Amino acid sequence: MSMKLSPPIRPSEAATTSGMDAPLPQARQRPKRSLLARLRPKGVLGWYVLLVLLPTAIVAGYYMTYAADMYEAEARILVRGRPGASGGGGAGGIASILGGSAGALRPGAEEAQAVTSFVDSLDAVAGLSRQFNLAEIWRRPEADRFSRLWYEEPEAERLLRYYRRRVTATFDLETSIVTLKVLAFRPEDARGIAEALLGLSEDLVNRFSARTSEDTLRVGREEVAIAERRVVEARAALTAFREREQTLDPTAAVGSAVQTIGRLEATLSAARTELQEKQAFMRRDNPQIQVLNNRIAALQAQIATERQRRTSGEETLTQQLSGYERLQLEREFAERVYSSAIGSMEAARADAQRQQVFLMRVVEPNMPERATFPKAMFNTITLLVALTVLFAIGWLIMAGAREHAS
Repeated sequence: MSMKLSPPIRPSEAATTSGMDAPLPQARQRPKRSLLARLRPKGVLGWYVLLVLLPTAIVAGYYMTYAADMYEAEARILVRGRPGASGGGGAGGIASILGGSAGALRPGAEEAQAVTSFVDSLDAVAGLSRQFNLAEIWRRPEADRFSRLWYEEPEAERLLRYYRRRVTATFDLETSIVTLKVLAFRPEDARGIAEALLGLSEDLVNRFSARTSEDTLRVGREEVAIAERRVVEARAALTAFREREQTLDPTAAVGSAVQTIGRLEATLSAARTELQEKQAFMRRDNPQIQVLNNRIAALQAQIATERQRRTSGEETLTQQLSGYERLQLEREFAERVYSSAIGSMEAARADAQRQQVFLMRVVEPNMPERATFPKAMFNTITLLVALTVLFAIGWLIMAGAREHAS
């Protein structure tokens, strides 16, 4: 016997069949929004307030209530050369700073740029550290946390980075004037550091001048010393020759010997002529013939003696005279070179005096009376304008992206 299954009864149908009204559907409950979602700005104005006005207000509040005042001391210096100095200033090592344009600069411009580089270097910091406690100066009690030096005993590199934020030196190529600016939390600190930097710069320029003079004169002194040694050696060689030849002036002695030999030879020739004349009409055993023969023999012996006396070893008169003249010429040439070297050294000394440079203080370091930093109004307005421009650019980019996505 088969059974039929009835279809399932829905709840609504069961309620209808039972005579009960169907319950009303419950309303959907909205999920609770998070605090971040509720604080999320709405519209352009909300985002502008959050991203532009709020940071600007924070920065303005920092400048107005917390930022420490800073005083600026300014000084200006001019590095000049003496009139007539060359454009290079005589400091070849410094000319490399400007490269090929060095020749177009006025005297002292290279040294002025070197002073600018020195002020911005670790050497300047080391020089100042020997006179001041820089960490203490830039960690004064009145300094705020953000602008002060953070380390009580900073390393040299960290101190140099902070120093470069507080000390600047700029060089004006047209006027060759170096402008020095120093920032500190107290007026006397700013002026003291500026004064010390000027002193260090003056020492640097003086070292340039001393080095220039030293290098210029050193070359001249070396040339003079070489020429002087040459003169001494030439005179010593000439003295040794005179002692060896036993004569003060070999040229005069050789000339005298030649004259003596010439006279003896002339007398010998006359005696031989007279002998020939008398032999023509006199017998060989004639006493006059014997006297003439003796006379001729004596003259020949005298001539041989003179020639032997003017000859030293294997050297002839010509060789002796040639050697003496060579030594004499060497001495004269050495003396001329020595005189020229002395003249060159005097000219180098005068040129070194002309090439010297010196530092002139155009503006002495001032004692600040009013704090010039931080520039609260300028910095706040600059930040407001910059953030506004960035916000506008960003908003335009996002708007374009939404439009492209839709």
